[in-house]
Amino acid sequence: MTNLFVAYVATYFLPLLFLSWRVAVIGLGLQGVLLAMLLAAHHGEWSWSGALELASLLAIRAVFVPWYLYHLMHDHDLAEDFALISKNLAQWMFAFLLLVIAFSFGVSMSPDDPEEALQVGTATGSILVAMLILANQRHPLGQIIALLNFEGGVTLVELLSPHAVPPLVGVGISLTFVVFVLTCGPYLRRHAWMTARAEDQPDGSDL
Repeated sequence: MTNLFVAYVATYFLPLLFLSWRVAVIGLGLQGVLLAMLLAAHHGEWSWSGALELASLLAIRAVFVPWYLYHLMHDHDLAEDFALISKNLAQWMFAFLLLVIAFSFGVSMSPDDPEEALQVGTATGSILVAMLILANQRHPLGQIIALLNFEGGVTLVELLSPHAVPPLVGVGISLTFVVFVLTCGPYLRRHAWMTARAEDQPDGSDL
């Protein structure tokens, strides 16, 4: 499972370096795949609730989220060098420092279980990097990506439980997550409309 955790770190850390919103969106989809793989590796015996949770991760996080964000951005003008954090070495080094802090926290929380320490560190790193992105972002897409990274870290923490989520609870969580993602659509469209209107206004006029 170590390789899965390393891959998960790459899905939220490498988009900070690639300067592309498409890479960040693909990273969100890969997070869904990796969460499903981690769930499958973590639970030896399967039940209906476990299978439902696995299907939810694949269908919603791995497929629906990246498709929906790409669909939203299809007609929006966004710079190709879109950056999740400021494009300077200091910010990248700070992001790396956050990872060091996250994995140090994981070791302190689970000193006798290296695998659990790695999982806690990976999840904490996702949450801290998401907060760093939020601190740097004004664009709604960047804020949405940060929130989804944050939520992915929380989900990774939940996978520490040896018990599957009850089916009704799992359905409720999935529906809440879908509603949250769908709510991001009008927010992003509103921002695009406001930006276009501002560009059409004569200089010095108010919206």
